[in-house]
Amino acid sequence: MVTSDRFLDLSKREADIAIRLGEPSDEALVGRKIADASWAVYAGRTYVERYGRPRDVEDLNRHVIVGCDGPIKDYPGPRRLRSLAPHATITTRSDHWQGVLLALKAGAGLVAMPHWQGDRESEIVRVIDDIGLTLPYYLLMHRDMQHTPRVRAFADFVATEIKSFRALFVEGQSR
Repeated sequence: MVTSDRFLDLSKREADIAIRLGEPSDEALVGRKIADASWAVYAGRTYVERYGRPRDVEDLNRHVIVGCDGPIKDYPGPRRLRSLAPHATITTRSDHWQGVLLALKAGAGLVAMPHWQGDRESEIVRVIDDIGLTLPYYLLMHRDMQHTPRVRAFADFVATEIKSFRALFVEGQSR
């Protein structure tokens, strides 16, 4: 199993199976939708104590955000936050999601992330619930690999545990 911020190409066999955010665009991939996940804006507790919460989406420009570079630069959440707050100051940047999360926890600025991830972190708080971003997660594999025993075994496992996978991704959305 590999977890990575890098987009692994299933057609080039860089991975056998993937859980991906967003609609698949490669016709050679097959799979199933796992769940839809809503996104929100989060801040570290220390940030909120120091600078307060944004009042609403229009107030985001007066706050600072954590920027994303490299393979995560065009993740949907950071891209959406940049569009909502084009004049906000970027205090720090990271090219991997773990670095973004650490900066967020340290109070370096605001970050957009899925509810299922942000709501699980005790050191951060949701400051804006709805940023108009809900995206699907898919379990995908290359068409040529779908009958390979190891790939089929994992896909079957996900199918039998689909309620648990969905619960992981949608937990906290109605908060």
